[in-house]
Amino acid sequence: MHVVLYLPEAFYSAIASAFVETLQAINGVRGDRAFSFEFVSTNDHACSKSGIIYPVRSHPSRKMDVLVLLTGVGLDVMESVAALEEESERVKPLVLLAKRQRARIAATCGASYILARLGLLNGRSATISWWLGKEVKKTFPRVKWDPTRIVVRDGCLYTTGAAFAGLELISKLVIDLGFAKEERQVRKFMVLPPARESQDPYEVPGLEESTSFKKHLRQLAQRNLAELDLAFLAAKLNTSPRTLSRRFLDELQLTPGKWIQEQRLEAARVMLESTKLSVSEICFRVGYQDSASFGRLFTRVTGLTPGEFRKELRPATRSR
Repeated sequence: MHVVLYLPEAFYSAIASAFVETLQAINGVRGDRAFSFEFVSTNDHACSKSGIIYPVRSHPSRKMDVLVLLTGVGLDVMESVAALEEESERVKPLVLLAKRQRARIAATCGASYILARLGLLNGRSATISWWLGKEVKKTFPRVKWDPTRIVVRDGCLYTTGAAFAGLELISKLVIDLGFAKEERQVRKFMVLPPARESQDPYEVPGLEESTSFKKHLRQLAQRNLAELDLAFLAAKLNTSPRTLSRRFLDELQLTPGKWIQEQRLEAARVMLESTKLSVSEICFRVGYQDSASFGRLFTRVTGLTPGEFRKELRPATRSR
């Protein structure tokens, strides 16, 4: 199996190194060269965010079995999108070559945007770094986006969440390529943590806010979470419910009801992480009256029960 890792202008060296070191470890466990790898870049010198320079080739030296696209986008959505638009043009020939060679193509972090930009994800399921979720849903509506997921495979295409979701991607690829036994051994040798499934526990509330309308809405939600409804918001904003509903759809691409649900669940996530309140108490504080219904809604949206969510970010301490 020949694996090509594409390195853009900026990337996380930890993920690039983790990929090849895992492949080397599998070779060591097997006692043969199951995997070969190389770095490819459109730059003469691929320099990571930490300043580490990687040896690269301008083109793959042999047929690709796997192409992994690395990116190192930042938290500024518009800057990230602009960088990914440029990167899409640079890497397009390599991606299309991999497609012709029927290679598996994997995108880390924001590289899912590149695959969508090139039309490869149309009609397919995919994930991406959680803070780019709303932007890609608006830009690429033909893709079945689920930014809560850590890794999504649809056929020969793999997409992942934020940068260090690359750890889950490595395991998923290796297992799918037929090396499940070796992956388990390497996981033990390297003391890798259990694979995660959801990005939801790692979202930062309010990071995507960019307009005064969004900020005003959030301020109202934070102060009046339990009584939020369309009539309340319309009264506070001195407009009619009908006009406000249209504004929600125009500016947020959401119905008021869906937005209110998001605010309540976001507040619940913060309380689960930062307080010791019971799930029932949190349910009532965010505006729900039935804790069982709240638990089912939370699980459906995040992929985790409230208890599992809390455990993900606040692991139980063990007595020594």
